[in-house]
Amino acid sequence: MAERAGYTVTMFVIDVSPSMAKTREIQLAPGPDGEEKTKEVTNLEWALEFVLLKVQEMIFAGRKTDQCGVILFGTKKTKNCINEANGGYDHVTEYIPIAQPTQQTLDLISAIKPSKVQGDALDGLIVAIQTQATYLGKKKTWTRKITVLTDGESPLNTEDWEGTAEKLNELDVRATIIGVDFDDEDFKEEDKSEQKTQNEEFYQQLGSQIEKCLIGSCYQALEDCALPDIKTVKPAAKHIILRLGYHYPDQVDDEADDGEAEKGIEISARVHKVSSKASPVSLKRFIKRGDDVMDDAEERKPDVGGAVYAPVERETRYHLRPPAQEKKEEDDEVKLEDGDAENEVPTLGDLVDAEDLVKGYKYGATWVLVDEEFDKLPTKAGIEAGVIGFMHASKFQRWYLMGEIYSLSADDKSIRSQIALSSFIRGMVIKDVLAIVRWVHADGADPKMAVCCPIVEVERDYLFMARVPFAEDLRNYTFPSLDDLKNKKGEAATKHPFVTTDEMVTAMEKWVDKMDLMEAAEDADGAPEPWFDMSASYNPAIHRLKTALFHGSVFPDLENNPIPPPHPELTKYLEPPPEVVERSKRALEKLKKAVDVKLVPPKVRGKKKANDVDATMHTEDDFDVTDLLGEDAAGPVGPSRSMATLSLKSPHVASQKLEAEKKKSKMELDDTDTEDEDERARTPGRSHLPTPDRSPAGPTPKKTNLTRQERDVRPGRIIGNAFPLEDFKDNLKEGDVVSKALKDMSAVIPEIVDESFSTQRYDEAIQCMREMRKTALQEDDIDIWNDFLHEFKEKCQRPGYKRKDFWDKVKAIGMQISLITDKEAEVHEGYSAVSELQSVQVISVHGSWWNENLTCDFLF
Repeated sequence: MAERAGYTVTMFVIDVSPSMAKTREIQLAPGPDGEEKTKEVTNLEWALEFVLLKVQEMIFAGRKTDQCGVILFGTKKTKNCINEANGGYDHVTEYIPIAQPTQQTLDLISAIKPSKVQGDALDGLIVAIQTQATYLGKKKTWTRKITVLTDGESPLNTEDWEGTAEKLNELDVRATIIGVDFDDEDFKEEDKSEQKTQNEEFYQQLGSQIEKCLIGSCYQALEDCALPDIKTVKPAAKHIILRLGYHYPDQVDDEADDGEAEKGIEISARVHKVSSKASPVSLKRFIKRGDDVMDDAEERKPDVGGAVYAPVERETRYHLRPPAQEKKEEDDEVKLEDGDAENEVPTLGDLVDAEDLVKGYKYGATWVLVDEEFDKLPTKAGIEAGVIGFMHASKFQRWYLMGEIYSLSADDKSIRSQIALSSFIRGMVIKDVLAIVRWVHADGADPKMAVCCPIVEVERDYLFMARVPFAEDLRNYTFPSLDDLKNKKGEAATKHPFVTTDEMVTAMEKWVDKMDLMEAAEDADGAPEPWFDMSASYNPAIHRLKTALFHGSVFPDLENNPIPPPHPELTKYLEPPPEVVERSKRALEKLKKAVDVKLVPPKVRGKKKANDVDATMHTEDDFDVTDLLGEDAAGPVGPSRSMATLSLKSPHVASQKLEAEKKKSKMELDDTDTEDEDERARTPGRSHLPTPDRSPAGPTPKKTNLTRQERDVRPGRIIGNAFPLEDFKDNLKEGDVVSKALKDMSAVIPEIVDESFSTQRYDEAIQCMREMRKTALQEDDIDIWNDFLHEFKEKCQRPGYKRKDFWDKVKAIGMQISLITDKEAEVHEGYSAVSELQSVQVISVHGSWWNENLTCDFLF
């Protein structure tokens, strides 16, 4: 049954009698080498672990209405509300008053020690009942819980115990009695004292008279704490208006009468969450307080000697940014010493009060100020759900759903609303339709689209509601079939590694059947049942982190008290059942043979090749043409090597014979084996046009009338590899594609450097970089250039890269092609987070002498 979240007062009644000082050995988590580890603790310390874990759960939830208190019996002194009023009930102390637990509560519980005085558990229970009743008064909606922890070795005064049981039932208290080494189904204590035997029998008799009572051993209680706990809580319902036939202002016809346009039916309803996404707890940073900021921690009693921590909170201050012309001279004369960039402290201007600031948004290179009154456009309607249309249930796609599921039902206090909503729901069922609604979940919130599904039950009718995207946010993507393969002649391929055969399909079906989990488990009667149960499947990321936090809070010394292993219920679904794996082995081997599964070796980095090798000498190593001319030279697709040789001699000769070579290549390609178009799309081929000669020896051929393929424009780009600079300038003239052109250019430049014959296209790549930097600075797309240069430099300096000499040319040019600095960006009304010092270091060429002798001013 769902519980109300929070609104609970739990009283812990703890036995601190001398018998609780008895020691025992408990098993710890295995060591790093699998060795067994144990720890000696007292019975009291063992029982307090349960209390600490329960209190930690309350702190973890963070609800102010989830409170607790601690009563000790067997203490030397007496301090409780009954003794102060009427006397009696000695050796019972109200140790921690009822309040929301904090870290200090855990410290106080950890400081509890056994005493030398025996206590009466029933006295402690009665004091807890009275303390709880006094605190809550007549709050009947609050949940009352009392947990008693004892070893049962102290004598009990059982006079009038029936009255205590009646009082617990009258106040609807949920009682729990946890005994150290109490007998249960799996454990029977040997050599038990007569006193403990009598007390156990009494506790069983007491529990039988209490309507809500649980009795168990401490071992069972700690095991249950380790079990992932999923609490079903009763969500808070919100009042909402469901509108039918209502026209919103943007839907009203101008010629229609306003009174008629807004007529409709309004149904009073209530909506609440049905599901809620669970996520791991968000971690916070804490810092140990110093002695000067202990916040009167020394006055806390008792002094448990625990460290006092405080959360690290963010503090925001606003300073004026000093203008460039007003900076001090010494700021411009900072020498480029090692470590200056990391230790450099930004210069801050005058402190500004947050109330004197105005919000602003950057539109292009202009800052647009926005008043507080215009901060957000308010919505006209309050909390509501207005039906704007219907759709057939068969046409609704599962992937339209977004977020959580809500339940929308009629107001239980309005019979008219119940009849109206029930009629509406049953009409939807008859027509087999879903309702599309405009949903506003809070006052002033942005409207959202949602879909409502009708649910008809014996007791009531209601709607399930879930958020769906707007029509503009829905994207449809189509992908070609993996089985529908065609060769270059357009004919369907029947034999191909990607085309499945009947043998493959049969082998896969048999393997899937062998892995069936629907009857892989057995119930209590031995009948087969599904192996996987959704209700018993827990998220390890959530519960394991929770266990680690709780354990670390209770046991700071993790070396001597390591985190216990995860509960078996948490890990039972992480691996398939062994019997299912065993029975599917033969089917799996047949499947591997049918589809010819092979182990894919890990990718090996390029082999190191000797740089000082005479080209005229024959070596034992094979000569790879791709090392010299790129992958085009060895591939079956594209122009022949003879054509590539012609292009090096004269671009005019290459252009005259291009058409003939294309026809010849096409005839050769038509005769090749079947290929998968999808595979070729995933691995785009290299240029089909010979690389034009970029040397000053002859004029550069024009790209007029060349097709997209001849200009070597890769899929998804607007800039080709054959004429990148011309493509870049042409696209800038066409329209608002600056960012796209810059991103494509950042991909093309490294490719033309890699594909360059020797240093043939280096100058062209430098020209492209200059133009790209200029455009990024003028169009306020500075981040694209700076990110590109960082990545390109890293690639050029990577071990084994064959074009390291290109970066030497970049460094020789200097700051004209380095990162765009904040000063340059400010001139063009843009923004850059790069300082002059950082820009110099990226392009620095003079080594240590440069760092020791030159200043920033010398660079310009």
